[in-house]
Amino acid sequence: MSAPQVSEPIYNIPLQLWPAYAERTVVVRATDPAALAATLATADAERLLGVQLQALAADSEPLNAWQPGMPIELLMGDPETEFPLLYHHTELQDNHPVRVVIPARPGLAKAVKVALALEFPVRIDPGQPDAAALAELAAVLELYLRHSDVAQPVEYLHSTLLGLYYDDPLPLWIAMDEEPGLLYQVADDGTESLPGRLAGVAPTTLARDAGPLAWIEQLLATAPDCQSCAFRRVCGGYFKWPQRDYDCRGVQKLFTELSAAANELRRDLDTAPS
Repeated sequence: MSAPQVSEPIYNIPLQLWPAYAERTVVVRATDPAALAATLATADAERLLGVQLQALAADSEPLNAWQPGMPIELLMGDPETEFPLLYHHTELQDNHPVRVVIPARPGLAKAVKVALALEFPVRIDPGQPDAAALAELAAVLELYLRHSDVAQPVEYLHSTLLGLYYDDPLPLWIAMDEEPGLLYQVADDGTESLPGRLAGVAPTTLARDAGPLAWIEQLLATAPDCQSCAFRRVCGGYFKWPQRDYDCRGVQKLFTELSAAANELRRDLDTAPS
């Protein structure tokens, strides 16, 4: 769920730590929908930005009428086996904006196709994709760009395409809800760290007072490959974490296809009748 425009930090916390963070701005994750709905029954909607359901096999019916309008993310662990479970959560969409988070693992393309058919927006967790995952991502990109029946956004592809189209790219750290200094991950034991692939990096590592997005220049996009990369503004060094020697040629190919699609879209709109 994309972070709203707020000035204070947002903490992604496990449900059991809710009492300690009740006065903070949070996203709460849990495996038990009934416990989540009961524990957060009186939560301040301005402090609770959304919830994440970590177990797709769980019955989400207790969340159907709970806190209408509250964003919900469904976290998929194994796309190859769990994609049929999405059918059990379609009623959530009656009262909530719902997004499915799918890792770039075997079965990704099939899981994305099913999610989109059920009208769920999707966020892909790409990791540092190997050859097999890159093939899955390429299939998803083809589906997203070329199939006219796709009506929901697929992140990170959607934000990247728009950024390239307007020549105002949004670094993947922001598009993927992993912006250092704004978003923090809280482990089950209460340890706070930076989000996503930066987990384990101490929050004090990045100095954010040097200007907007200066943290990308300070730490994230400092690998030699990043300095000469045509997609540095788009990626911001995202695919160089956590393994700094990751070979980016495969993801650069996907960025190239997105750039070509943005140019094609621009040409089509420029030549379309008023």
